[in-house]
Amino acid sequence: MRLFGIPGVPLALTLAGLVPFAVGAGVMWVPEIGPVHQAQAALALLVYAGVILSFLGAVRWGAEINAQGGGGIPRAPLMVLSVLGSLAGWGLVLWGVLGSLGWPVFAAAAAAHVAQGVWDADGAGRPYWYRRLRVLAAFLAAASLVAAAAVYLIR
Repeated sequence: MRLFGIPGVPLALTLAGLVPFAVGAGVMWVPEIGPVHQAQAALALLVYAGVILSFLGAVRWGAEINAQGGGGIPRAPLMVLSVLGSLAGWGLVLWGVLGSLGWPVFAAAAAAHVAQGVWDADGAGRPYWYRRLRVLAAFLAAASLVAAAAVYLIR
């Protein structure tokens, strides 16, 4: 099975990985859960967003190591850039835990996922299907994070 030229297994795994984004944002919209549970859902969503940014950085790190056939010296600028997602994710979690769980932190998380998606879409050295997959995933993750931000703007 292929959708948009994306092989079935990577597509299915990516869609499964997007479920926590959708569920986290969706739970935040349920008025009956109350403010404590809403904050717990928000924090869980924010932590997951940070974990995924770290995962995507690790994909870039591994791709750079493998780009030289495993025997060359990795390009330092790409290695440095590959850890920025992890650092951004950690910073977002700290912002949410120590600062404020409000719309700005979710807007920033959405922006970080869009930025990572744009970088991954350039796809240098990656198969075309991977670039499409990353655009789809970045869009859906960012949409969930924007929906979470909207909870704070509307309520």
